[in-house]
Amino acid sequence: MSAIIVFGFFALANGDRVKTFRAGTSTATYHCIYETTIQCTSGALFPAMLRVYSPYNDVALPDNTVAFVSAKVCIPSSVPGDPVLLEGICVVAVPGDPNSDSYEQGVPDFPYPMVVGLGSVTSPPRTLSDGTSKAFDVVSTDYVRDTRMTSTVSCVFDSARPRWSRTPVPNQNTVIFYVGHFSDAVSTGGLQVDLESISLNVGLAESKSATVSTPSPPSKKRKFTAVVPKDGSRTQAAANVADPGDKPPLSPTTSHATDPASSTTATHLSPPSRSRSVTPADDSVAKSVPGSSATRGRGKGKRT
Repeated sequence: MSAIIVFGFFALANGDRVKTFRAGTSTATYHCIYETTIQCTSGALFPAMLRVYSPYNDVALPDNTVAFVSAKVCIPSSVPGDPVLLEGICVVAVPGDPNSDSYEQGVPDFPYPMVVGLGSVTSPPRTLSDGTSKAFDVVSTDYVRDTRMTSTVSCVFDSARPRWSRTPVPNQNTVIFYVGHFSDAVSTGGLQVDLESISLNVGLAESKSATVSTPSPPSKKRKFTAVVPKDGSRTQAAANVADPGDKPPLSPTTSHATDPASSTTATHLSPPSRSRSVTPADDSVAKSVPGSSATRGRGKGKRT
């Protein structure tokens, strides 16, 4: 049980649309592959390669396009010698001309991608060179480049942030969920992550259920809704959908057809019968039932 995903804004270059084949199959799939970088909070840059599925008649984005990217990631231990591999989940390009001087003015000020991971703590905590910050290694695997790949990151409780002063360091061999920013490379391999949030002992039962307060919905109609209204109101689109309760109820009837492999009589649901003349199909069924009206009527007719 592990995963590692990054999301944020990335500048893309040297896009190339390529054909790939999965191992053991002859089915071709097209992807666009871009060069990009992992921008760290320390100012360090690390090379990365983004691969994203390319639909029919798709073309690669022009150089210097900025896109919002969410991707599964593989961080090789040889970084920065080898690039970080990104397997795109969602890539949305920022509209406009990438060569325009004003192009990036429409991009949110969010240059450092965030990393979200679920993995196992594989090392005891260690104290960093500042004498107070704590770090520990976390290993995660995810499906990248059509196979499972393992990544190791060094998660850091930055002592400069008071919020971590009383947070316990996770025990070795436990599973954690973390969110943070890439900050630098690690001498032993992989990248360092300055934590923004952490959940310890993931998978263990919670002892208490947290009470969450629900804010009041805004009175003004908006494109995005933060809170589901509690007054039972429905949208116009939902109101136009027929209520399943408006359909006629189904009544159980007994069918005289039996399963060849079983002598059990099957019970089916059918709509209530309407007042109508007997069809040829109904007459054939009636004739097979002793004592039916069709059988009794046959005895009153003239014989030839």
